[in-house]
Amino acid sequence: MESYDLIKDALGVANTRAQLISSNIANVNTANYKAKRVEFENYLTNALNGDSLALKKTNTRHLGDGSGVQPQVTTDANTAVKANGNNVDLDVEMVNQATNSLYYNALTSQINGRFQMLNYVLDH
Repeated sequence: MESYDLIKDALGVANTRAQLISSNIANVNTANYKAKRVEFENYLTNALNGDSLALKKTNTRHLGDGSGVQPQVTTDANTAVKANGNNVDLDVEMVNQATNSLYYNALTSQINGRFQMLNYVLDH
């Protein structure tokens, strides 16, 4: 069930990321608006490698499962793309949106495959 939890968490991150990208695009002309990003994959990789985060384990022989890894929303306050202080780059946001859509679709395909396999086992 641990992998289902990770997929569920990753789907939540994809949803949060989609909302932030939409917000960034909606504020593309808002003075002094700073683009927001979701950081998750790096934290998850570090957790799975045993770096910096304590993972939930019920036995010392268990591998880490990434439990407790939360997405972090960051604001890029160091750059300015426009004279009005706004740093939203519409091209970057469109690429991020396409990437996030692919990420979400891959996750849903993976969970659908797991459910199909489970359904097959239950039917036979």
